[in-house]
Amino acid sequence: MSVHRTTKPCRCLRAAAVLLFMFGTHIGIAGERFDESLSVRLVSSSMAPQWPPDLMIEGVWPTSCLPGVVRTALVDSHIDVLLRTTGATCSDVPTALSLRLNPVRASGLRQMALGVYQVRLFLLDANGSARLAGFRLLRAGADDTSSRPESGFWWSVSTASLAPALAGSGLSIEQQGENLAVTLLSYDGGAPVWYFGSARMPGNIVRVPLLRMVGGDEPFAGPIGSPRAQPGLSLNLQFVGPAHARGWLLRSDQASADAMEMQELNLLRLPFESPLNGANWRGEWALVVGEARQASVIELADVVTVDAESFLVRDRTGQWILQCRLDGIGENPIPAYCSLSDGETNVADFDRIGLDRLSGLDTESRQVRLVRLPR
Repeated sequence: MSVHRTTKPCRCLRAAAVLLFMFGTHIGIAGERFDESLSVRLVSSSMAPQWPPDLMIEGVWPTSCLPGVVRTALVDSHIDVLLRTTGATCSDVPTALSLRLNPVRASGLRQMALGVYQVRLFLLDANGSARLAGFRLLRAGADDTSSRPESGFWWSVSTASLAPALAGSGLSIEQQGENLAVTLLSYDGGAPVWYFGSARMPGNIVRVPLLRMVGGDEPFAGPIGSPRAQPGLSLNLQFVGPAHARGWLLRSDQASADAMEMQELNLLRLPFESPLNGANWRGEWALVVGEARQASVIELADVVTVDAESFLVRDRTGQWILQCRLDGIGENPIPAYCSLSDGETNVADFDRIGLDRLSGLDTESRQVRLVRLPR
């Protein structure tokens, strides 16, 4: 079965994409911030590969007084680096900066656990307070491709530890190969505004510079002019699953040109209908095991509500059964774990659940996917 899809974006979207590809993922602007040129990576020692890797931070500092490292720490998934500028006489000359440190050993640890880390750079003021100067997501270990996002509409939701954010706003996310495109539909002073950006994402973390789109044609108003792109926000994303992501939205601090504001987001791709009864997972699915060239086609049709925390969907013969356990993210119950059985035999367990794709392992620890077939 071959499925072809052709999309025809509007002229303003094509113009935004052209601007991004002209400048790449980095947009140069006057008075550029250090965070906009920031490069963060892990570097292993060739002399002692058994040691935890060093953290290399590179960028363009806005003045000639380069900062030095006061201290660094690794706690859970956070890597915090406190910087302090040196020198009394500074000129406004952008200067290349390169720092190499080891937060693992500085924290008294011997190894760095695999996973995603939030790298936060703070700049120490003369009065002892610290302000955020840079933020990046960094992955230790191989790229996670099983958590890549599904394309569609995404929403910011609240949780017990995260206050509501972006009320009335939404995101459109689409991934094509290793390229990710994001449109943020939001507000500025109560007026609608939209941002667009794209970046390469080989795994499940990415930083997307967002351009604010202005101008362009209005519906029914006739040609007005070409759309223009203005520097906007930056969005850092970590996809936990095909329909769940954590986000960090950043901009320059409105009160201080030397600081940054950050807003943490919890993002979901939600079904249009309530997922409580599992009806959104009915349809034809292809079961793919490992790198197999062939797939089994399963049609899940009948929904059974087991209890308030789980449901199952089965085919009309009762041979194939997909049973899912719900987990609440805020007030949004979504499947957190699903298992697929063939009669009395367990076939696969899925821990990355989306509306159109489930990923997990079979009983022989092989990668397995359940992919919805379009109709």
